[in-house]
Amino acid sequence: MSKLNVCLELSAEEAGECSRFEMENFYQKILKPLLTYLYYHPKVCLIFSFNGRQISWIKENHSEAIEVLKDLTSRQQVELLGGGYHSPIFPLLFPVDRSAQIESMTSILKDTVGKRPYGMSLFGSIWDPSLITTFQSCGMEYVVLDSTLVPSGKTSYVPVITNDQGRNIKVISSYKNLVPLKNESFSSWKDRVLKIHKNNSCDEVCVIPFSITSFNFFMENNVINRDFFNGVEESAENESSELNFTTAKKFIKSAKNFIQSYVPAGMDWEIAQWAKKAFVKSENKSHFPITIYDYLNTYPQNRKLYERMMFISMLINQNKGGDKMRKKTAREYLHSAQCGYNYVKIPEGFPAVAKNRQNSYGTLNMAEKKLREGNEFCETVSCFDYNNDGLNEYVCQMENYHAVVSLKGGCVEAFETYRCGGNYAANLSRINQFDKVDDSYTRGFFTEHFLSDEEFKIYLKQQTCSSRIFCNQLFEEKKFDPKRKDLLLEIKSEYLPGNLPVALRKKYSFSSSGMIVQYILKNESPFELKGNFICELNFSQTDFLLAKQYLIELISRDNRQFLEKEDFNCGKGVSLVQITDSAEKTAFIIEPNEECGFSCRNISFNRPISENEISQTSRTLVSSFYWSINLAPGMEMEKTLNFSSISSKKLNSKN
Repeated sequence: MSKLNVCLELSAEEAGECSRFEMENFYQKILKPLLTYLYYHPKVCLIFSFNGRQISWIKENHSEAIEVLKDLTSRQQVELLGGGYHSPIFPLLFPVDRSAQIESMTSILKDTVGKRPYGMSLFGSIWDPSLITTFQSCGMEYVVLDSTLVPSGKTSYVPVITNDQGRNIKVISSYKNLVPLKNESFSSWKDRVLKIHKNNSCDEVCVIPFSITSFNFFMENNVINRDFFNGVEESAENESSELNFTTAKKFIKSAKNFIQSYVPAGMDWEIAQWAKKAFVKSENKSHFPITIYDYLNTYPQNRKLYERMMFISMLINQNKGGDKMRKKTAREYLHSAQCGYNYVKIPEGFPAVAKNRQNSYGTLNMAEKKLREGNEFCETVSCFDYNNDGLNEYVCQMENYHAVVSLKGGCVEAFETYRCGGNYAANLSRINQFDKVDDSYTRGFFTEHFLSDEEFKIYLKQQTCSSRIFCNQLFEEKKFDPKRKDLLLEIKSEYLPGNLPVALRKKYSFSSSGMIVQYILKNESPFELKGNFICELNFSQTDFLLAKQYLIELISRDNRQFLEKEDFNCGKGVSLVQITDSAEKTAFIIEPNEECGFSCRNISFNRPISENEISQTSRTLVSSFYWSINLAPGMEMEKTLNFSSISSKKLNSKN
């Protein structure tokens, strides 16, 4: 009868986004007593799965722990798995970034414990067969994946070998369902594990992954509760025991039998269950595995961050000249921004909160800023499929900002200044389930509505509308001049009630400091067109420490007014609005070509932060410029907004 090889793994995935205080708490309450226990009980083997930043923190703050880890690894009692230094989602990266993340992690492990890893873990078990080539070229022989990724019908516990384009890697399955329960005895846990054991003559292995939360069950007053680990030690000393506690590295070195199998793209079931419908737990009943790309498609703001990350990665990889040290620094910022915690909250599986995404945007901005230093920068407005949706977007790389204009709604869906720590246009949309209101459109800069008087009253109260005459509709490019940096878009729609045909032309003229947006609204019906034309700019929260990030001043009827309230409406007479980001000291000045109405309001977004808790995670300042419209048949009207961004320090010096 063959023994079942068991690898106990302590995964610190939950600690990936911890503060220094929380990391210190984890060290004192769990890691320190665990290392002490292992040092005096050499028969107990364990695998550690940390990322590079966690190892660096331990090295910097508790060098004594590194010395103990060196000793434990040298006697092959403990194994430290490799992976990505910043816990990246590997399928989302270019191969060059995948290799760099792995090599950085390998280097920190060699420098600290003196041994390079030969196996690795993946953030959220997010897997793709295309990773095999990179993993093998980086010296990785095996990878630990969640058991739900391995195709069903394969022999339980038998390790898998999978290949892609002539390269292969071994896969050891991790079983979260076999983690010991609180107050569960060792013998009952052992019976649970052995139920799946087939007593095959071939090698069998399973990894039991302890998270920080689950490992807390074994801690009493910062000391290991020995009921379970005494059973582990007794099994290690008993040659007739059916369990052999070991490390993955020792098992792989002696294993001879592997099941050949194709492991398709997928991810941990705790993440996959949230990928089919936004914030709704769904079982996957299809024959196809759910991938990280399905997850990004379900959560658009996560996808937008991914698009920005890929764009910066492309810029760095295509940069052939310039200062090598600046390029190296830019790449380090990029790798930091690739952290998986900016996309997914572990272990719950929810999308990361807006704070994480905005911090990642800020790091990507630093990467691009560093890349520009010392190089001759040329402002460009280019047209290509930026987000891989089959439609062209217009990407503006200007001296002071980066912006992306989408044909969907004709709005600016990304706007970042190089003084800013985030993406001002990365706004959420309200969901009735959490916010008691549904937004039927994507919020961005220069989003337009045309509403009747009744609809407009509702809009001013709720800052949302059900009419989609312009927003979320697909605009058509009429003219694009990259040299002059001009873009002309047009949409033809119908205004309800009456199905009156209406056309809107929208012209962007980009400059170093901002953009001028010109609107020409035409009544193409034989009837009079009455309503309210609205241009909406949504400023997302990018700083999460200030209670009030945006300060608003306006000039109305030649009087300068500072707004104290977050809910404000002025029906007419507004000639200039200044919105100042007090966190980043950036001022946005919006000047209409003729006086208009103006309203603003801060709206909040509530999202799950755990399966049983919903909390406010972000805010948006909705600023709307509007005009009352009365157009005769065949007539048209023209309105213009001049939008500029400037450092508030420069603005104050001028004043």
